[in-house]
Amino acid sequence: MTPHPLRVLLLASVLALVAAVSCGSDEKKLSERGVGGEAGANDAGGQSPAPAGESGGGASGLGGADAAAGASTAAGGADGAGAAPSSAGGVSGSDAGGAGGSGVDPIVDVGTGCNPPPALPRLSATAASLPADGLVLWLRADRGVYATDAQRVCAWADQSGHRRVLLAAGQARPLLEAASLGAQPAIHFDAADSALSVAGVLDIPPTSGRTYVAVVQLVSTYARFQSVLQGEAKTAATYMGIDANTFGTSGGLEGVYTTSTSYDTTLPTSATPRVHVMTISTMVPGTETVSAVDYRVNGATQTLVRVSGKLGNLEDFSAADFTMVGNGPSAILAEALIYDRALSSVERAAIEEALMARYGIP
Repeated sequence: MTPHPLRVLLLASVLALVAAVSCGSDEKKLSERGVGGEAGANDAGGQSPAPAGESGGGASGLGGADAAAGASTAAGGADGAGAAPSSAGGVSGSDAGGAGGSGVDPIVDVGTGCNPPPALPRLSATAASLPADGLVLWLRADRGVYATDAQRVCAWADQSGHRRVLLAAGQARPLLEAASLGAQPAIHFDAADSALSVAGVLDIPPTSGRTYVAVVQLVSTYARFQSVLQGEAKTAATYMGIDANTFGTSGGLEGVYTTSTSYDTTLPTSATPRVHVMTISTMVPGTETVSAVDYRVNGATQTLVRVSGKLGNLEDFSAADFTMVGNGPSAILAEALIYDRALSSVERAAIEEALMARYGIP
């Protein structure tokens, strides 16, 4: 597969964008509005280092001169290392928790011209037939979306109860579509640098298992798109996430990316909506990836085949410092969830059934 060229942003442009965001650069200012900084995360509106591209190939879509249709906030450098995702953190206390469904998220100032979402109650995982235990991020496009009058998305507020807010990470904001996947709202990431991100990895311990879920419709079936991604900024490849047309792919296949190594499935990419569930049983360094990762698409377990990277073992994830959705063009994301544990097969099946029913996926 021929890699797509990556749109590389100048550092000055990224910093200028952040300076324009009026949510403020100090954590105290955000806390006064009801959203505190995540422990260990950068201040809201501040910058941490951006993920770098794979040398010569542009891993994870966040840098590299020849990234495979990846993309987001890189600001130059031989491997695309540069400025990082802006972020708003989360709060702890009585409002935090995995179930959501109580209270109304605070309105956060995310920039001039960005309209707050309607003041609706947070979603309930239980009411949506989703596991609540361990849910640390829940994004659904009918809630918590800050957008301009032109429906360009500035930020997306978490519904898990942790009150994290993901901000537009590049200059190109994705587009909110009112009736998209299954006639439900969804966000169209229609540019290379239209990802949304938050600093930190949602307080998930580095060796802990985790589960990523995404409801995605690819628009370009040969462009690289990472629906859910966590990793370390300014590294060559310390990332973990769901990755269509992953780095070094043989072309047009669904896949995943784990620390420094990419994997294809035998499932061709498609322009029809799909539910993706990636479960990592452990992140202990040295563990063989294929024994630790289960990847399912529309309820069917996929066979992973290593296509590039090191020896196929998990690597140290302790320095991981960002969480991102919608990395790369061009795809539509309706819903994304992250759990701080490996869900059971019964729980995964329940998620798949609930989401496939909601979005009319056969």
